[in-house]
Amino acid sequence: MVILTVLFGRVLYWKVVHGAEFEAAAKNQQINRYDLVNAANRGSILDRNEQVLAVSTAVYNVVLDPLQLAEEDDAKKTKKTFDTLCEYFPDLNYEDLEYHITKNQETGKINTPTHWKYLVKGVERSVKEELEKKKLLGVYFEQSSKRSYPLKTLACHLIGFNNTWGLEGYYNDEMTGTPGRSFILYQGADKVTYQDYEAQDGNTIVTTLDYNIQQYAEQAVKETMEAWPSENVAAIVINPNTGEIYAMASADTFDLNDPDEPTALATDETFKETWDAMTDQEKSDYLNTIWRNFCVSDTYEPGSIYKPLVVAAALEEGVITKNSTFNCSGKITVGDRDINCHLHSGHGTLSVEEIMAQSCNPGVIQIAQKLGAEKFYKYQKEFGFGQKTGIDLPGEAEGILHAESQLRPVELATSSFGQTFNCTSIQMATAFSALINGGNLVKPYVVSQIVDDDGSVVKEQTAEVVRKVISRKTSDYIRTALKATVDHGTGKKIAIPGYSIGCKTGTAEQGKRDKKNWTLTHMAYFPAENPQYLVFSVIHKPQGYEDGVQTTATMTKQIMENIIKYKNLEPTEETEETAALNGGKTTVTMPDYTDSSIYNVALDLEGKGLTYKVVGTGNTITNQVPKAGAKVEAGSEVILYVAKAEGEAGTTKVPNVVGKSYTEAVKTLSDAGFEVTFEGETTNSTVTAQDPKYGVSVEADSEVKITLTKKEAAEETAEEPKKTTQ
Repeated sequence: MVILTVLFGRVLYWKVVHGAEFEAAAKNQQINRYDLVNAANRGSILDRNEQVLAVSTAVYNVVLDPLQLAEEDDAKKTKKTFDTLCEYFPDLNYEDLEYHITKNQETGKINTPTHWKYLVKGVERSVKEELEKKKLLGVYFEQSSKRSYPLKTLACHLIGFNNTWGLEGYYNDEMTGTPGRSFILYQGADKVTYQDYEAQDGNTIVTTLDYNIQQYAEQAVKETMEAWPSENVAAIVINPNTGEIYAMASADTFDLNDPDEPTALATDETFKETWDAMTDQEKSDYLNTIWRNFCVSDTYEPGSIYKPLVVAAALEEGVITKNSTFNCSGKITVGDRDINCHLHSGHGTLSVEEIMAQSCNPGVIQIAQKLGAEKFYKYQKEFGFGQKTGIDLPGEAEGILHAESQLRPVELATSSFGQTFNCTSIQMATAFSALINGGNLVKPYVVSQIVDDDGSVVKEQTAEVVRKVISRKTSDYIRTALKATVDHGTGKKIAIPGYSIGCKTGTAEQGKRDKKNWTLTHMAYFPAENPQYLVFSVIHKPQGYEDGVQTTATMTKQIMENIIKYKNLEPTEETEETAALNGGKTTVTMPDYTDSSIYNVALDLEGKGLTYKVVGTGNTITNQVPKAGAKVEAGSEVILYVAKAEGEAGTTKVPNVVGKSYTEAVKTLSDAGFEVTFEGETTNSTVTAQDPKYGVSVEADSEVKITLTKKEAAEETAEEPKKTTQ
């Protein structure tokens, strides 16, 4: 009785004094034993047409509980567990598994005294379900997630990997889900239930990329790199009106599923030997170089593609007009040095349009001199140079500009044709977009939507205008004038019969001039009247550069032709073949002018030999007759229905005075409330052009400039009368 009393007292003591402590410890042991973390799937990355670019799938880690197996008396169950595991996973060894549950003779404890020992990671669901049916003792499955890239190298620099590079890094927080858990839940003193909390997958991001256009860009980059080995070759395809990136490609692609292994290892034995000889640091430096997104992270001197921006700034500031002319003798003296034109014999007298078409250095230098350093610098900043565009990709560089105080005569001259300052490819494409889209600097972007696991849109990104840089009038002129570069200028090689294209070419020296490093560029857009695609191609520092040999024209044209075929874009201009089929009659396929500016459309219609009639007041076309796609004969009349768009100030429509005498024109315009300026002689002359064009709505009391031509001269030079009707 005494012994029993002592024992009872001892039990009572532990229960009363330490009972809560031991109960908590027991529960904790059970929870730790059965607590499983279920990883959430990372959100997918899709192109604009829901083509999967990156996806995460559920996989499972096989976990062994050595303590449970060590406590088991049934040796057959243990043997079944180990035999089955070795059968499914050949890398496992029976003796190694047995070691985990074997007691150490010195300590008396098993060699792996834990409830949690990872055996195999990343097992597919089908294998996990097969093993579960076998009811193996002491085997559990922890849900994990596997990231894969089905298209391997496609858009690798843009998509990124490891939650740090590219979109994977920029949108990491949005794509990361919330893990789930499975564990024991105690209710009351002894009631036990098993509680599961499901994992919540991350959000999916929908990009603006077009899988097909991305392929076209990458193929063109690859072929160009093979033809002319260079430090890098790149291409961007962007919607200049919205800033949407359709494609972004550069050389040195890598497999996103295995980014640490350069793709050249499998195809180039010489590279493999070089790679094997590298130190770990050298390999790391090489990989960091090929992982970089050249289009946003690398800067260079842009060259002559910058010239139209200088022209636009000068037009906007009124220091030149589109009718201004400049002389090129082959060189120009600035300060203490001569700066040559690429045509050493000189271009002679050039119009503003021809300065851009022929890429004349002395011509654009004279324009920059009229603009002055202060305004030149102002427009550099307005167009977004020397600052990040804000594109939703990591690692964007700002570029380097001369400070305004450093823009001395020589620096101003060299900067005017895109030398002695640096920018990124995305900066240049964004600035050029503003040049041709009506004057708006639009923020470029790659992701249009973020969608949750239920399919609901949690965030949407659309076109964002950062600021207005130039007027629509200036933009319309530049956009139309740059067609001359393709028609008879430095961009003739990218012409595609039947399609209206504008472009600017560039060739720039990089760094120290004695190194003879060059960057070649091509900025092309189409349809020129209402651009939907801007293609920017770059060959950066080609080996053994020879003037006239390496060119971006081939890759630019290839990308445009593929887009035209893919989108089934109808020709907007007649070719010699179609004219012959029509019995020699000139026909025109009507473009879609809806939502376009009347400024630009009027120029385009006149260029196509069509007359037009404007119905309504405003500068935005809401409808047209004939409809887009219709074929009409040259000389036909097109009816344009216009209305005022948001922000348009014009309230008075400019009347048509083309074909009138000076007196008649002045009376018509004055009666309508306009001031009149003129160019040419007023006697025995006819109005052959007017600015603004007929039908354009402007503010009251605005100025209209008319061009007068002697009647005899007008009759002799007129190839096809182009009269507009009212």
